Amino acid sequence: MSDPRSALRRGFLAICIPLLAAAPVAAFQPERLSAALDAASSGDFSRAGGLAAQAGDPIAPEIVEWHRLRAGGAPWGDYVRFLSSRAYWPGMDLVRRRAEESMPVDLSPDQVRAFFAQGAAQTGRGALLHAAATGGAGAAEIRARAWRELDMSAADRALYMNTVAAELAPHHAARLERLLWDGKTALAEEMLPLVGGAQAALARARIALQAQAPGVDGAIAAVPASLAGDPGLAHDRMRWRIEKGRWADAEALMRERSVSAASLGRPEAWAFSRRTLARRAMREGRATDAYILAAQHFLSGGSNYADLEFVAGFVALTRLSDPARAAQHFQRLQAAVETPISLGRAGYWLGRAHEAAGSPDAARAAYAVGAQHQTTFYGQLAAERLGLQPDRSITARGTLPDWRSRSFAGSSVVRAAVLLNAAGDTNTALRFILHAQESLSEADSAALARFSLDIGQTTGALRIAKRIVRGGDVYPDAYYPVIELPRTSVAPEFALAVARQESELNPLAVSPVGARGLMQLMPRTAQKVAGDLGLEYSLGRLTADPGYNARLGTQYLAEMLGRYNGSYLLAAAAYNAGPGRVDQWLAELGDPRLPGADPIDWIERIPFSETQNYVMRVLESMHVYRARLTGEARQIGLSQMLAPRG
Repeated sequence: MSDPRSALRRGFLAICIPLLAAAPVAAFQPERLSAALDAASSGDFSRAGGLAAQAGDPIAPEIVEWHRLRAGGAPWGDYVRFLSSRAYWPGMDLVRRRAEESMPVDLSPDQVRAFFAQGAAQTGRGALLHAAATGGAGAAEIRARAWRELDMSAADRALYMNTVAAELAPHHAARLERLLWDGKTALAEEMLPLVGGAQAALARARIALQAQAPGVDGAIAAVPASLAGDPGLAHDRMRWRIEKGRWADAEALMRERSVSAASLGRPEAWAFSRRTLARRAMREGRATDAYILAAQHFLSGGSNYADLEFVAGFVALTRLSDPARAAQHFQRLQAAVETPISLGRAGYWLGRAHEAAGSPDAARAAYAVGAQHQTTFYGQLAAERLGLQPDRSITARGTLPDWRSRSFAGSSVVRAAVLLNAAGDTNTALRFILHAQESLSEADSAALARFSLDIGQTTGALRIAKRIVRGGDVYPDAYYPVIELPRTSVAPEFALAVARQESELNPLAVSPVGARGLMQLMPRTAQKVAGDLGLEYSLGRLTADPGYNARLGTQYLAEMLGRYNGSYLLAAAAYNAGPGRVDQWLAELGDPRLPGADPIDWIERIPFSETQNYVMRVLESMHVYRARLTGEARQIGLSQMLAPRG
């Protein structure tokens, strides 16, 4: 494999002549823009602007200007011009925020009102200027909203206290409560002198709990009886107990509060812990407790609602032997979701519930709905349940429409993405591409995915395809891109599935914890594997050389497959969470490879939600990649892959 940056430049030069007709491709000098971006990253915007002006494309200086304005401190007029001419560029919320910080105090009321007609103030200073330009009762409401909803800089907070403190007094309690729910304890502490003794005592207890500070019992005891039942205090006590490993006490408090949405205060804030406690109870064999914890969530929608409805249904079906109740939860799940992954899951488990209830016709109908989504884990299992032939559309190639005649090809956003990509700033280019897609139809989005592939932005194409698939359409070229990987003992469909899940096929990816490159190798792991292979270890090559990264990654995959006797399930789990944790789960959950084991149930009991999702995404992708590599959609084979080996 060659240097990914060089490949991107070659792709740019090869295909972008139509896109850059306004400025001939030969005139553009990617290295000039690259140098300009380096200068901008060091804060030398004067030099950056000069270099960009020499790059041979009028959008190049605008890219540098975008960076300069987002950095802050530019003149107000520069912000106004850019917000007008590049209103549809990404990251404009930050540009507007910086504009508020630079807004002169002597602007006319009409100028101020015109600016804020495009969006509410994001800073305390901006809100004060908007209020002054508005006047009357509207001015007081603007200031009050800002005080309640914005964090504000220290300077802005002082400005408010020095100018409109009395006016804001009725809103101190609301501001304090929001800050506490949001976990912003430092800002909350500043509010303590501004609220009454009872509210201050409650806030001190919540701050102590969130900080895991010593002496929390005393802080809780100091809360007046009138506020002792505060939902936020209960939430923070529950979280404190979890952090201290007091699981039973946390669970008891969760159940005590789960009688109404009002008792929870913010049901969404409890949802992550609710899922954790419910699944823990399930793993411990306490099915009734698990069901109650999952079912009494008082949510009305969203991803947490869907997940908790699934857990409640799963426990009701597989632990409580109550298929009728399970079906109710799976039906609510089905009605609340739209992605193929979730629709496949809902259809499969609703089918299982109807099957257990002795309703074969209803079961087949439910499985049929799930089986419409054969790129997903549970969609594939649903199709197998019905004995359906595999969906041959996953082998299709060339289904993405051409982008050259699309209107987006002339947009400055896409043009900027092309220039950034050619200059080697692929992450920012990706941001521009994805932003461009947000306003496009499905057909244009598909064309943009093809454009992304054409310029070497495989990750951009994949992410666009993930967005498109929410509408039900799959474009295999973009949704499951096939890239070159070294040939090893590892099945290529497994290696591709892992790379797709690890980095979205981005050879330059670096995770927050330091995993690097195409297959997201941790440096220590990469160093060990390189030594085992007799290769020189290079940290830089993990991102600079996709072939090197893939060679080490596939070797580590091979080691995991060998460690777990060819189990793709366990090898994928180990690649994500580490073999030490998988060995621990085998001891705690049993071995899904043994006769009589239920591998699907084992996956649903994995303690880490990230690993749970990871395993399903990798295993589902193997069938699709196998079909794309061979050009033939053979038997799905997921059940066989999962089957205990004895």
